[in-house]
Amino acid sequence: MAQEAPSVAGWERGPGMTLAEALIGLQEAAGKARFPLPLPDAEANAQAAAALAAQIRDYLAPRAAKLDAPLLAVVGGSTGAGKSTLVNSLIGRAVTKPGVLRPTTKSPVLICHPGDADWFRSEAVLPELTRAAVELPDSRALRVVEAPELPAGLALLDAPDVDSVDAGNRSLARQLLLAADLWLFVTSAARYADAVPWNLLREAAARDLYLAVVLNRCPPSSIGVVGPDLGRMLGAEGLGDAPLFALAETPLVEGMIPAAAVRPIRSWLGSLASRKEERARVVRQSLVGTLRQADTIVENLLGGVAAQRDAARELQEICDGAYATARSRIEAQISDGSLLRGEIVEHWHRAVGTSRILKGVDEAVAALRARARRWVQAEPEARAVQVEISDQLAGVLVAEAERAADETTQVWRRTPWGRAVLADEPPRPELSAQAATVVRSWQQDVLELVQEQGKGKRLRARLLALGTNALGATLMVAVFFSTGGLTGAEAGIAGGTSLLAQRVLESVFGAGAVERLAREARELFLGRAAALFADDRARFNERLAGFGPDDGGLPAAAERVRAAREAL
Repeated sequence: MAQEAPSVAGWERGPGMTLAEALIGLQEAAGKARFPLPLPDAEANAQAAAALAAQIRDYLAPRAAKLDAPLLAVVGGSTGAGKSTLVNSLIGRAVTKPGVLRPTTKSPVLICHPGDADWFRSEAVLPELTRAAVELPDSRALRVVEAPELPAGLALLDAPDVDSVDAGNRSLARQLLLAADLWLFVTSAARYADAVPWNLLREAAARDLYLAVVLNRCPPSSIGVVGPDLGRMLGAEGLGDAPLFALAETPLVEGMIPAAAVRPIRSWLGSLASRKEERARVVRQSLVGTLRQADTIVENLLGGVAAQRDAARELQEICDGAYATARSRIEAQISDGSLLRGEIVEHWHRAVGTSRILKGVDEAVAALRARARRWVQAEPEARAVQVEISDQLAGVLVAEAERAADETTQVWRRTPWGRAVLADEPPRPELSAQAATVVRSWQQDVLELVQEQGKGKRLRARLLALGTNALGATLMVAVFFSTGGLTGAEAGIAGGTSLLAQRVLESVFGAGAVERLAREARELFLGRAAALFADDRARFNERLAGFGPDDGGLPAAAERVRAAREAL
């Protein structure tokens, strides 16, 4: 009966879970890991995460679920090394077709004893590959061939060339090698020093994978030189203990290498298959080594996620800093009295009586009650002050928001990942309308402050005498006019305006209340400005949020695997 692959359901059971269940959790976590910012290592990390998930699915989880399952020996190597011919020769008959077109690059072939066929036809091993009884052109189809000649407990898988010209075939070859309990790596005298196979051999060393190397098609005159040289190279890479079989080039017999030449390899494979203890040793060595390598892969992936988060944080800080600076500039302009100028002063002076400024502030304040009727008539001037304030403040807010957006865009575009987040510059919202609404809302806040402060009967009488709009405009003037940072005549005008506005308010509310009202009005304006900047900044935040990295839960999943594998 076919063996079932480990179920994904229930992998979150906690400390008591099996290794297979914990590995399924790690597979899911690796599949969820995301590296969206185009940092230099982002693509490599994404590929490593996908490869780890595939290796768990194809090898680690099935093997952990059934430690005594038959061994899978993947026969891999370079183009022209004679892998298919070697496989046929080991079986003693043609089970795969070598040739110029190299059919194994189109459809890998797995050969096993009939008693092991159910296991290899099940979804427990290489579940994403379609099973086929005959050769199919689809490279994702795995042809399973039963061979009584092969001992039970061991299967041979004739894999595509690791250096195939077809990228899909190279990817499949790597996937199959990562699913192996052991490798039978085949090379030739002409190709044994090629870079691609050696990269895979180094990976085998890192995994502590059980491995044998076959030097095939070696001219008899060179075998005494090439064989030792290959052995030396293997030793330099930490693979000196791997069995090395050298096969001299010889005429084929019915398309196969003479039986005597391949007998040592067949005997070695047979000894692994026939002895339960030996199979268990191979399984444990490869499984533990692969799990150890998975730890390193996860650590590297988490480093990649951390780098992504750092890069995203840097972009966020650039954006936040630009808008925070915009707010600081607004605060500075309020403090030094440079935020508002021009017609506002003229309108306000007309509302309170311009000539009084020249005759002395105290005299102007003393005459206020006598001129109550004039104040009421001056309400249109007060409203004009508010309109002018609204227009100027809205213009300043728009300019500062646009400046912050431009600074953010310019700095982000200096890095590939910043450019990727921006793609096209985020559409600008209708800032002018938003800023006008913000200022009008703030002005309403100010009028409400004035009305709230004038609730008492005595203060209410003064408020009615002078007018809510006039006092509101006066409070706005008190907030925005000072002499800080100004010089000459401009400082004199601003100073007189500020002092006169303060005295007008004090005549109604008292000195202590005026200071508090001005402070509250200032903070309300800054709060409204900050909200406008936050709304404008949100378009950058939304872009950046779409590039948020994700560790997929790798730390917790890896810890569960480490806890579960202690039983090995």
